Amino acid sequence: MDRCIGIDIGYGFVKITDGQEGYLFPSVVGDGSAQFLPPIGLQPPAQTEDMRVMIDGQIYFVGNLAIRHSRLAHRGLSATRVEGNDFKVLLLTALSLFCPQPLNSFSVVTGLPPGRMHLTEELLRQVKGEHRVVRLTAQGSEEVTIRIDRVAVVPQPLGAYWSQVLDPRGKVREGAALLQGRTGVIDVGFRTSDLVTIQDGEYVQEQSRTIPVGLVTAYEEVAGGLLAEHGVERETYALDESIIRGEIGLAGKRVDITALRERAFGQLATKLLVEVQSAWQVKDFDALLLVGGGGHSLARYLLPHLSQGAVPADPGTANSRGFAAWASRSWAPAPVSWTEHSTTTA
Repeated sequence: MDRCIGIDIGYGFVKITDGQEGYLFPSVVGDGSAQFLPPIGLQPPAQTEDMRVMIDGQIYFVGNLAIRHSRLAHRGLSATRVEGNDFKVLLLTALSLFCPQPLNSFSVVTGLPPGRMHLTEELLRQVKGEHRVVRLTAQGSEEVTIRIDRVAVVPQPLGAYWSQVLDPRGKVREGAALLQGRTGVIDVGFRTSDLVTIQDGEYVQEQSRTIPVGLVTAYEEVAGGLLAEHGVERETYALDESIIRGEIGLAGKRVDITALRERAFGQLATKLLVEVQSAWQVKDFDALLLVGGGGHSLARYLLPHLSQGAVPADPGTANSRGFAAWASRSWAPAPVSWTEHSTTTA
């Protein structure tokens, strides 16, 4: 039987779960074909810290391994997400973490930004079917076959909504308040942000959109400040840990960058708030969910202006958890009809 998986391939991080266990790693891919000495340390690396794979005859570093060891590492920020093969490499590498045997079958729910849903057919063409992945680790190489039998591509922030109204098995949570009324999801990503409207549990396409505002703007502001104040150049993909911790290592010392970070976040939040208020009549919403890694980072700036706003638990992985719940609802044995259940609980 296929394993039901939810995967959110963001511009910043990949989040994947089967509803019980999950993984998160940076959406960074690099050339891994050069001669490479496997990580040597006092502790064996975690799975997501040692991802070197061969896909379609090419060897890649993925995630933190790409950041540390690849001269040509990059975080793909293409608006289409289907140019090249980064999306495919990230998806197959993530699925390989759930491959305990040589042949592994999956049913997958993933997402695209509301403004990119026209790319669904191209994405399905890339990922559906059978793929061979060779995992290259310090212990040697292991080939696994990944068969993706079923794929559902949905507007990305729907996952965050489903994470609030469905349990991990895909059943409607008892007393789920967000099943009624108008709910808005503000999903702040790395390159873009998505605004999705749900009315009485149903996605409203006409009131959902993708806007070109994301954390990358703040990252670039921080990178510019580091260059101006300290003469240090950093690629945006190498700034994740520093921005999270509010400090950077320079010449053996920890330098506080919280003021630089907060200034950049404040400016970004103001820009995002203007976009949200231009797109929506905010007072028409009964609830607003602020999600994504950027949603967590900007919450303290945005929530004072959004009286019905809230940040759910673990907002960065909300989409992947909701996708996994929807996969279980759609494909696990004897799924419950969404329409039927919504009607009986109204």
